[in-house]
Amino acid sequence: MHKIHVTETYNEDLKIIFAKISDHAEFLSGGGIQCTLIKEWKTDRNGVGVVRKVVSEKLTFEEEITGYQENIRFSYLITSITPQKPIKHHKGWLDFKQLNGKTQVDWHSHFEVTTPIIGWLIGIIVKKSMARVFESRLKYIKSP
Repeated sequence: MHKIHVTETYNEDLKIIFAKISDHAEFLSGGGIQCTLIKEWKTDRNGVGVVRKVVSEKLTFEEEITGYQENIRFSYLITSITPQKPIKHHKGWLDFKQLNGKTQVDWHSHFEVTTPIIGWLIGIIVKKSMARVFESRLKYIKSP
């Protein structure tokens, strides 16, 4: 299994950063990516059960929000990737912490590449690429 972990620190209040990042349609749109909600939840547009579709230049994927603790964490699971890839997503989540007047965000994702024999090598390449994508998304919302 491959594990991605990237961290970003913001000079803004935790509640502001959580609101920006947990607003999935906003956080995952712009900079060459577009996000739409496929299934909204009754009580919270960004909470557990929400399904979103994220379209980039090369891939489209759907993911479901599997956990949501306001201002603390939300988790997700990628349920489909188009065009189909030999990747099984196990879990992803973002943790939010207030530290000395700043907000730290830790983004984690665990996946495996199911291609026999060379899957581990493909996984290393995918891991590096996805870490760069995660870092760019976290920097995308960062205030100057």
